[in-house]
Amino acid sequence: MSQVQIFNFLGSLGPLVAKVKEPQVETIVDTLCTNMTGEKEQLRDISSIGLKTVITELPLTAQHLAAIICKKIIGKLTVAIAKQEDVTVQLEALDILGDLLFRFGPILQTYHALLLDALLPQLNSCRQAVRKRTVVALGYLAASCGAAHYQKMVGILVEEMRKGLEAGHANTYIQCCATVCRSAGPRFADYLDQVVRMLLIACSAHDEDELKENTLQVSNQREHLLLEFPSSCSNALPFLSYCRLLKYSFRVVLKKWELWVI
Repeated sequence: MSQVQIFNFLGSLGPLVAKVKEPQVETIVDTLCTNMTGEKEQLRDISSIGLKTVITELPLTAQHLAAIICKKIIGKLTVAIAKQEDVTVQLEALDILGDLLFRFGPILQTYHALLLDALLPQLNSCRQAVRKRTVVALGYLAASCGAAHYQKMVGILVEEMRKGLEAGHANTYIQCCATVCRSAGPRFADYLDQVVRMLLIACSAHDEDELKENTLQVSNQREHLLLEFPSSCSNALPFLSYCRLLKYSFRVVLKKWELWVI
């Protein structure tokens, strides 16, 4: 297949899926998903791009069609994510899952528990690219999941961050907490004091640039929480003072906070 044919094929997928009947849609996405996890590299690449195209171009109003597509591919995506011996397939599956959660997260409620169980172990992957895409997907999941799944997610993240800080490898969990906070900020307020205390202790005990950088990343995401929910963030002032030592511009946030505590 020539490059022109591939380009034309991929370009026609979005409009095609929007026009054909449901059985044909199921056949198209099922075939693409099967090929994406197959042995032939070119077919695998084309199919993964095709799936992304279908998801991206599917109208947000087409909830029923989106539900059909999700039902067909969620199971295969979670299997592909767990397929750690083939990192290429794993990365593509994480990308596609992230796209699905970003566009149609609320209609995936039935699968949120399954997706959470599939994603959380990938935060311990030895490959940085896998961890990075997992963090992105969990951020999208946090924005749409129910209270029970959110509490489970954040509870595990905070506990693993605590263990990681003690062992010296918590940066992925710090980054994930920052992403979750950005995606569903107000709900993270309940965990803010606990996380702030852990980070304050860790930054005081370890002189690591990466730890400081990730801590600042968290603090930047929490600025609006500190300003909007001061009663939930009563123990955050020492953390802000420490961040001011790390980053001069953070003094602005500290001054804003002082206005609340006067």
